Amino acid sequence: MASDDAIRTLLAGIPPQPFIWVEKGCVAIMEDKVAEAGADLDDVRAWVESVGGHEDRTIPVTATRRGTSAAPKPVGRRYYVVPEAALGGDATAA
Repeated sequence: MASDDAIRTLLAGIPPQPFIWVEKGCVAIMEDKVAEAGADLDDVRAWVESVGGHEDRTIPVTATRRGTSAAPKPVGRRYYVVPEAALGGDATAA
């Protein structure tokens, strides 16, 4: 996935996450959905950054217990914050 148009088309076709807060005029697109679509995550990350977006992570949620545990701490899910204008084909709006 090297071309800007291919990445834009791919991201525009993935429904954004409605319950993740992002800056006004941006959408959150989950990285796992991008990976499921077969995209090269490094190429997508570079494209997102080139249009004024960035990568972020959800806050992990875990149950609390008393005492210590050998269980690893959870890690939040990665997502891309993408300007809506960039998904519409206007890359200069970033």
